Amino acid sequence: MTDLRADPLSPIDAATLWPQLRRLATEVIATRAGENLLLSSGLAATGLTHLPRMPRTVVVGLRRGLNYRGVLVGRELAGGAGWELVSLRLVRDKDDEAVIALLNAAAQEAASRGGRTVYQRMAEGSPHMPAVRRAGLVAYQTEALYALPAGRTIRETSAFRSAGGPDRHGVFRLYCRAVPEHVRRLEAPTLQDWRAVLDSFDCESEFVLDHEGALAAWVGIGDREARAIADWRLEGISDEVLDMVEREAPRQAVIVLGEDQENLRHNALARGYTALGERLVCARRLAVLNSLKEVVAAPAESFALPQ
Repeated sequence: MTDLRADPLSPIDAATLWPQLRRLATEVIATRAGENLLLSSGLAATGLTHLPRMPRTVVVGLRRGLNYRGVLVGRELAGGAGWELVSLRLVRDKDDEAVIALLNAAAQEAASRGGRTVYQRMAEGSPHMPAVRRAGLVAYQTEALYALPAGRTIRETSAFRSAGGPDRHGVFRLYCRAVPEHVRRLEAPTLQDWRAVLDSFDCESEFVLDHEGALAAWVGIGDREARAIADWRLEGISDEVLDMVEREAPRQAVIVLGEDQENLRHNALARGYTALGERLVCARRLAVLNSLKEVVAAPAESFALPQ
């Protein structure tokens, strides 16, 4: 176990860190919003601009003198049960001790704020994976990324409808039916955990497909990624899902498919989707940190003794 210690940074520290990001050139985690979160916290600290309310974030740094050896950015997910590590940057190409120290510090900070699980996505085959495992994170699923075909045909007719608040429980029940148990056990054993996982998908719009009083499919569309959950036993469901993704997803978006979605992968390749690579989804369950109640000393004679 490394003796290095990483510490959470204040917003002022985050503001002073921003000019040093060019030195932190090695990305361990596939970054989506880490830089934006870091810049926004710095601007909020200096009071240069009025920003909309942001979800709670944590920035952890490992100092080396006046400079930083590594920095990690995480954000709280919906419901408060989960935290997502969105960016981990290092000065060196490989620095296992720094990775372990940063991940442990982020997990401790998330637990102190009521988090139960820390999630992280990183490229499969990453040289940093041994250090990530030593920090307690377990890879439980592989996600494959596919680019949408350039000459896609948009089909306007679709049985999907926009998802609303009452569909939240239906989507969770669909998730429990469609996703393998070993994934659900680590990812979202409860509805509150599922809210956190859904928030990590960064979906700007959601659509559902009804079938015999239940939901047969769910499609989430974000600015960069599209996702789908469906009862793949139903005939033609894969084509319905891909039609919906091709109609609603932005041109630059990719579809993210889990290792259990073989039917959808096969249909996507047949339609001309391009495989871009794979990444691992990791998680670490956290212990609940409860502060001890204050104890008041009392004289022994104040208690009745058994006769």
